[in-house]
Amino acid sequence: MEHPTIELLGISISEPVTMLTDIILAIFCFYFHRQIMKKPSTERGKIYFAQFFLWMAFCTFLGGVMGHGFLPYFGIAGKYPAWILTILTMFWLQLAMIDLLDGKVSATLTKGLQGISIAMVPIFLSLTFANAHFSYSIFHNIGAAVMIISILIFCLIKYKTQGTEWVLGSLLISSIIPYFQINRIGINKWFTYHDVCHVMMLIGFYVLFLGATKLYNHIEYQVKLYRRLP
Repeated sequence: MEHPTIELLGISISEPVTMLTDIILAIFCFYFHRQIMKKPSTERGKIYFAQFFLWMAFCTFLGGVMGHGFLPYFGIAGKYPAWILTILTMFWLQLAMIDLLDGKVSATLTKGLQGISIAMVPIFLSLTFANAHFSYSIFHNIGAAVMIISILIFCLIKYKTQGTEWVLGSLLISSIIPYFQINRIGINKWFTYHDVCHVMMLIGFYVLFLGATKLYNHIEYQVKLYRRLP
């Protein structure tokens, strides 16, 4: 299907609605980043969560502008920033989840999981560049999601960690998105399957933001309670 195009001040903009929905996503992600950074918790995981939203803001903005709106000018190179940042954003979420295990499992296990997370980044970046295809970014995120979900279930079942169920909910929403991408389920030629996926991503990110907020409010409460104990 041919991409819808408009002209603005003599400049051709491909898939303008998709570019707009990507930019809206970027604005919300940056807002979520700022709100998480304002939380009083000093946990490293809070910083990692905030970094996830910050890098996702860059990812969606560049994906919308270079990968959709001005793709005719950039060509395939316009897709690379979003492909790269897709991998890096998930890496930050992995680190945030691994940080939840601090004090709950052995330091050897947490360092091992961190090592695996770090190693996954150059491996899948290399595959993405070598094959010039977004699917390897998706494969990375699937592998990362398996690790993240395992950690969340462990923390939820064994420690009843508040907020983990919301993070799991956000991942459940995200798991539905590929169905719409593969089957290209959109509304019309202007509001395409990309835009339907962006709406679902925004819902998922909001649920993730709520999860992070509840998570670090809970951790901060526990820290204060511990300090009051004799």
